[in-house]
Amino acid sequence: MSTKRTARPCAAAYEAQVGEYFEWCQETGRHPSLPGLALALGLEGRAQLERLAAGGDKTASVLRRALSRVEEANLQSLYQKDTASSAKFLLQSCFGYAERPAPAAPGDITVSIVEDET
Repeated sequence: MSTKRTARPCAAAYEAQVGEYFEWCQETGRHPSLPGLALALGLEGRAQLERLAAGGDKTASVLRRALSRVEEANLQSLYQKDTASSAKFLLQSCFGYAERPAPAAPGDITVSIVEDET
């Protein structure tokens, strides 16, 4: 029984494909996404993209930068009124962002009134 391994594209090939994906997003007015990026790179999906990006080689570095570009595009969407709520949801569910908890209410305040004896 032989196992077939498919060769993974080199870092330069991924870099070119990433550039094409972001260019396509800009031309079509679409927001970049992790699944969209993964599919543009010929991967099965987001999970495979994240596994490859977790490596320590040049290809992983290119992929981590691409993930950061998708994250940045979603962050910028927060500043646009019509996309803010969607961007907030994506950042929380896909990138681990969370709302800061409200500060704890201060405890009881005790006031002492002391009469001046002079």
